[in-house]
Amino acid sequence: MNGMGDTGSGAGRGAGRPRRPSPRFSVVLLVLAGLVAWVGFTGLEQGLRAARGEGVPGVFVASSLTCVQHPGHESCTCNGTFTGAGGGEPRGVYLHAAGRDTCQEGARIPAVDAGASNRVYGPDGSREWILSSLVLAACLAVVGGVAVNWVRHLRRSAPFRAVNHREDTGR
Repeated sequence: MNGMGDTGSGAGRGAGRPRRPSPRFSVVLLVLAGLVAWVGFTGLEQGLRAARGEGVPGVFVASSLTCVQHPGHESCTCNGTFTGAGGGEPRGVYLHAAGRDTCQEGARIPAVDAGASNRVYGPDGSREWILSSLVLAACLAVVGGVAVNWVRHLRRSAPFRAVNHREDTGR
């Protein structure tokens, strides 16, 4: 028994016929891919602005550094305040991609606010757009995989329809 209710002898329902992909699974997969693509696309715009250094220029003043050791590297978060070049009230944010050498308490670091609510970017910009691009590429691969699966099924089942049609009409 192959787990599908077939005996595996070819005597079961649809013997010799290619299995049809699950429409429900395909729809769920496409909806999930669409939602993940939406998240990736919204992050791509901000990531590209940050990479190009577009946004409100200003100054980030570091107040604290928190680092976590991971196998092979260290990840740090540099907290502080950002004030736009035009002045205004400083707001609490963190400096994206800051390390121990960049973030020292009281340091004034040129930064750009690219539109994120809780972070600003240093003068070197950001490579966040790469992750967003990879997410979008993965979503396209999923959509393409579902489409290829259905096209294969339709191509394989076409001869069966032609044979069954000839048998039904007597030709």
